[in-house]
Order: sequence, then structure tokens, then C-alpha cells
Amino acid sequence: MVPSSASKSPKDSSEDLNQTQLEDRLHAIKTKEQETVARRSAKNKKLPYIDLTIAPIESSAVWSIDEQKARQAKLVLLHTMEKDGVSSAQVALADPDDPATQKALEELKQTFSHLNIFLCSPRSLEIAWSRYLDKPSGEKNITKEVDIKTEKIDEFKKKINNVKDVAALIKEAPQEKASEILELIIAGALQFNASDVHLEVREKSALLRYRVDGILQDVVEFPLLPFHILTNRIKLLSEMKLNRQDIAQDGRFTIVFGELKIEVRVSVIPGAYGENAVVRILNPKTISLGLKDLGFREDEMELMAQEIKKPNGMIITTGPTGSGKTTALYTFIKEVASPEVKVITLEDPIEYHLPLITQTQIEPDRGYTFAAGLRAILRQDPDIILVGEIRDKETAEIAIHASLTGHLVFSTLHTNDAAGAVPRLVEMGANPAILSAALNVVLAQRLARRLCSACRQEITAEGTDKEFLAEVVESLPLALKEKYQRSSFKIFQPQGCPQCNNTGYKGRIGIFEIIKIDGDLEKLIAGSPSHASIKEAAAKKNMTTMLQDGVIKVIDGITSIKEIKSVIGEDK
Repeated sequence: MVPSSASKSPKDSSEDLNQTQLEDRLHAIKTKEQETVARRSAKNKKLPYIDLTIAPIESSAVWSIDEQKARQAKLVLLHTMEKDGVSSAQVALADPDDPATQKALEELKQTFSHLNIFLCSPRSLEIAWSRYLDKPSGEKNITKEVDIKTEKIDEFKKKINNVKDVAALIKEAPQEKASEILELIIAGALQFNASDVHLEVREKSALLRYRVDGILQDVVEFPLLPFHILTNRIKLLSEMKLNRQDIAQDGRFTIVFGELKIEVRVSVIPGAYGENAVVRILNPKTISLGLKDLGFREDEMELMAQEIKKPNGMIITTGPTGSGKTTALYTFIKEVASPEVKVITLEDPIEYHLPLITQTQIEPDRGYTFAAGLRAILRQDPDIILVGEIRDKETAEIAIHASLTGHLVFSTLHTNDAAGAVPRLVEMGANPAILSAALNVVLAQRLARRLCSACRQEITAEGTDKEFLAEVVESLPLALKEKYQRSSFKIFQPQGCPQCNNTGYKGRIGIFEIIKIDGDLEKLIAGSPSHASIKEAAAKKNMTTMLQDGVIKVIDGITSIKEIKSVIGEDK
């Protein structure tokens, strides 16, 4: 077992800390020196300098040059564009006088009418070349040459039908085989579509838990020895410091199944009895959704399909963390992405890599904030922009300006409902008159668990449940009220079976409310109205609230009253 930091002497801990601080300091000095040299060289060569740790990079452009050839030529292709019959490309290189570089540039001139050449540091080139790890063909099983056997994971998945199977297989596995145990854990997580794996250390044992459909489920308790070996294995894969158990650390690795890449993000924090780890599994299959898969009704789907194809304006999604905002935005972006339009995202962090899209990640420590990144993006001639979150006045103002100057802007806010987005933006400092012209649609959402279709039980709503349904249906817009009003309600409740791990639920669905900004609402917003005024005006325009949408999904047999009340509450 790896000794905990509590067993070290103060002198040992101090020496480890000093050594780590020295290594970090030397790395920072070396990095700064490289960038200083690159800036000076760019000035001497009369070329623009670029830092590829913060600049937008188009993966498809990088991949258009063979990796070995790019490394030999000491350059990378950042962006390509064709407009009015003229093709152009942005190229970053470390040494314009290098013969191999000059030869590669001559070859590129045969393909592109115009080359925009930037000078960068060797470190920047390495960062750009790391995009080759994401290329969807001929990859290794896992990035950073980590030995996780995907065929072994597939083999384990066939043996797993429920969490009890995972527990039994882990107990049977040799305690010293950390790789096998990790493959088992990942196989179980993929089989149950778990978003996170929690590894929690206790005084005399450790606990494995999966977060499935937003709810944590205990899987197995196992001894401390294999737990500590497993934790170190995960830290090794994630390129964390193995000799530090007294600090929080973050890392990542990628598992590759043919053309499917699964990003794995790892967070480790020190605890009273050792380190606790949370492993987030970012499976691209979870965002392979269309508008209908998100949970939109037919009328909502028709509205959103029209709105996301508009050439300009803002579409804002609101809701708390974990409400599915990122999935919704990715779905919208995938619907509109094509070779004919330039789509750039600004995210914190990039969770899923999407084709046909230039994705960038904010780096606050380097001054690449949402506001700074958005300014840089606007210089890249985009048609569509996704801003992960509007957090401050500066970002809000730039996003609004972009939406009024020919760009379609998608973003998110943390508000409780759709009507709350306007006062929140005004509170940030947005001009209400300009905001009213920029907004196209505001939607709020939550995620509710779907009833397991294999074991849900039909019942007739009685008592307070019947009163609750009747009251909400009565408040629906006329067309929906006529469709869902009835004397008795046949609904479903959860039961539990092996297919849903005895929870009664399997998968999740979005619950929405959507405000389309028309002429009347635009005039109202220009006057900086209250939250209540916007909500009242939207209701007159036949907006359905999240509670109303949730009740419709209860009557349609998709979810349960208990789940809707848990996720949304009972206030209309």
C-alpha cells in the first residue's frame, strides 16, 4: 500500500514541496523564455507572433497535413477558408529560414492562393501537433501511450447486466491487478451510461459509486490495498504527481474504440484516510442527439429548428449546473454546422470534440477569458459562435454586439427560468434597448429521469396527484389544454427491475420552457421590465412553463409525478 502523507515526517513533506515548487518554477521560466525568444524572432522577421495555447485551432486544418511531414517542416496549418473562389490558409511556424519549412510552404502555395504566416515557439507547435491525437483514424488505444485494453473492456461489458455483476467481477479480480480493475470499472460505467465514477476512501475500506441519470448508486466496497493501487494507476494515466497525496490534482486521458474517442477527466483530492477520486466519462454517444431526442414537443421542435437556422441573433439557454445546457447547445451546433459556415466555440473546458467546428478553450491564467476569447473569435470571420457561458458585463456586451452584426450567437446563463435571463443580463450591465433587438429565443431546462419502459406500472391518479395534474392542465394554453384535459388520468409509476438496476428509471429527458422574442416582447424588454412582467407577457404568448411541460410528459407516460416535483417543484 502506498503510504499516506500523514506517515511522512514534516522534513520529508517540506523537501517534497520545495522540490515540486522548484520544478514548477523552472518550467514556468523555460516557457516564458521560449515565448520571449519567439516574440523577438517574429519582430525581427517582420511576422506576426502567435501563442497557440490560446489561439483558435481548426483540427481538420491540422490533420490536412501528415503529422510526420508537419513535424519535419516545423509548421502547422491552423485554419483554411475559401471565399469568392479564393482559398486561403493560416500557417504557424517556428523558423521561416529552415529549408524544410520553406519547401513545405512552397507546396502549400500550390493548394492555397494566399497564406497568412505566423511565427510561434516550438512549445506552441507541440501543443498544436497534439491535435493529431484526436484524428479519427489509426489511433492507439489511448492517448499518451497508456495501456488500457479496449478489447478487454468490451469483454467485461458482455458480462455486466447490473451493478451486482460489476461488484462480483471486482471481488474476483486479483487485488494487485489495478489495470484489470480499472478496465472493469470503466466497462461498468459505459454499460450503464454513468457520467461519473466516484472512488471514496474510508477508514477501513473504500467505496465505488456510479452517477447514473444524475443519481449516485453504490456499486461495491473493497479493501484499502487494491484501492490505493487503483488510485495510483489512475494518477499515472492522468499524468499526475504520484509522490503527492497532500494536494488536489486534475488530469485526463482518452480511450479510443476504433473511431470513437472517450475523454476521461480525473479529479483527485486528499482526504482523512487517503485520496478520493472522481472520474468523469465524456462519452460522445451521450451528445449524439437530434432535437427530438432532447425532449422537445413537436411544436417546440419546429420552433427551435427555425430559430437555430436564422443568420443572426442570440439564443440563450438557462438552468443550473447539470441541467443539460451543454448537450442542448452541442445539439443545436451540430444541426447547423456544415462546410459552408464557420462555427467557432469558446468553452470552459472543451468536453467533446465536434467535426466541422473550430473549438477553443479559455485560459484565464494567460488572460484568455471569455471576453478576450470572444474578441479574438470575431476576428476569425465566424458565422456562428458558441460562448460556453456569459459571466460578466464585458462578455455580455461583446456577445450582444456580435449578434447584431451578422452572427448567430449561442450561450448559457445561470437563472432559474427563461424569464429570468433578461433581468440577469440587464443586471450585468447590458443595455435593455440593444438586448431586446439581439435576443431571438430564451429557453430554460431541467433533466428528469425517464421511467424504465420494461417495468413501469400503469395506475389511475387519485387524490392529491389527480388534483395536481388537473390544476396544471387547466393552466395550459388552450390547444394543449384541449389535448390533455380529461376526467381521469392514466399515468405510470416506477417499479424497478434488473434492466434499470432496480431504480425504476433509465435515461433522462429535457423539460423545457421557451420564450420566443417577438415584436411585443422586444418592446417590453427595451423598457427593462421585471421578471414577473416578462413571465406574464410570455404566458400570454402561449409559453408553457417547465412544470406544465413536465406534467405533459407525465401524462404521456415518459416520467413520474414524483420525479417532476423533485426536479422542478410544484410552483406554476
